[in-house]
Amino acid sequence: MKQSRRTFMIRAVAGVAAATVLPQVAHATTEKLSESDPYAKSMGFKLHTEEVDKAKYKRWTAEQQCNKCQLWGGKAGDEYGECSFFERYTPSGGWCKNFKAVKKA
Repeated sequence: MKQSRRTFMIRAVAGVAAATVLPQVAHATTEKLSESDPYAKSMGFKLHTEEVDKAKYKRWTAEQQCNKCQLWGGKAGDEYGECSFFERYTPSGGWCKNFKAVKKA
């Protein structure tokens, strides 16, 4: 069966796209971050922002929570969202010392 140049190019582009996307999809996780995770501990991560050690993290405020952070990938109303910093899911009301407030337009 003879293959046209157009068919070859379409298949080649599709193959390159799949080779680029599939490793990222395979790496994606739905795992929830735990306070007991050593890296999470080092970042002061808490499942509930009100549990933050206020003496240790003096810049903390009650308004700082995962769902108001630039690194949180959830949607409004989601209980959990993927955090690009931890590469795991964090609760909307969680907190870590890497909090970066969403810039207001």
